[in-house]
Amino acid sequence: MQQTLCIARKNMLAALLGATLASASFAVLAADKKVDSVRMTWYGITNWHYQIGSVGVILDGESVNGALSATSVAKQLSAIRLNGTVDVIIVGHEHGDHSNQIPELAKQTNAHVYAPARVCTRVVAAGVNPARCTTLDGGETITLSDAAAIRVVRWVHSVDCGETTNGTGGPETFGFLFTVNTMPPGAQAAFQRAGNNANPGGNKVLNWYVSDSGAGGPDLTTPRVANGRTYGSPMQNLAAAVQAAGIEFIDIWQGGPESRMVYQARQVVPTFNVKTFMPHHLNARANAQSRFKLEYGMHYPYSLDDQPKLRDFLAGLGVPQVFPANYWDAWVYDRDGIRTAANTDMKALYGIPPAGPGPGVQGPNPRAGELECPTD
Repeated sequence: MQQTLCIARKNMLAALLGATLASASFAVLAADKKVDSVRMTWYGITNWHYQIGSVGVILDGESVNGALSATSVAKQLSAIRLNGTVDVIIVGHEHGDHSNQIPELAKQTNAHVYAPARVCTRVVAAGVNPARCTTLDGGETITLSDAAAIRVVRWVHSVDCGETTNGTGGPETFGFLFTVNTMPPGAQAAFQRAGNNANPGGNKVLNWYVSDSGAGGPDLTTPRVANGRTYGSPMQNLAAAVQAAGIEFIDIWQGGPESRMVYQARQVVPTFNVKTFMPHHLNARANAQSRFKLEYGMHYPYSLDDQPKLRDFLAGLGVPQVFPANYWDAWVYDRDGIRTAANTDMKALYGIPPAGPGPGVQGPNPRAGELECPTD
């Protein structure tokens, strides 16, 4: 049975790899030859900080909804720097709950920004050197060090029930496939030649795919069209990144649509043999308790029962869900898997308890009942 599934997945990937993508390589070289573990910290909506050896990466970084806030950005950077660095900033798409604070993040760091064109336009307008913001196209590789790289995947923004994007709808949206070698290059090559790249005892190449939005069904299999150019479909683009990375499965998928997650998961999880799902895009919308505010703590929890189709689909495939209980929750990811990590110092800066929800009182998800559609 397992061999049959493996052959089926290889056939699906081969079918997807019909499109040729543009590629480019951007280097942010660090001295790391290998990285034993990665520290992942989530701090609201689709905000992540990844410390990968000596290189720190922020995804989105929307510390407060609304206009640029130098104060909120300075505070989030103070928290991150308690346990890490900020060297690279990546942006999935240009909506306000993902990218409003990017110009200020660029101004307060020396980090290089990789983002959709409209975000880079705002970064430059804020007075940042244009050389520090690279416009994404899809298919690029960002080399973080000798041990780590990010492959940029042209993806798709989420859609509501009954909608499809037909390849043109929504803002330019990107996902990011990370790979991290836990062995130095020479040893890694020998290990791969021995056929042990994906041994059951723990991948020697850590990998995760993070998407801060997305849709499923035909939206994932329709070629994307932007700026008068036709690109591969999201599934083709992810398949190309997986092939280029030389990995056999996606170990962790950090999926970020606010709704219709199962619509996307039905294609992504079996095709790429996803091992663990980490939902995010949480707490962007206000409810009776609070708007998004890091000092309040999560104003509604993530509940498996809010998305029963997703819950049952993943459970049927044996894919666990790993999700946060509060802002600044952290995990360590290494060859033994992913596990929670204490993050009391970052949380203390925001008045958040060491574990669990608070200090604000949690209420219901404002989109409860709207997260899945009858046809999903």
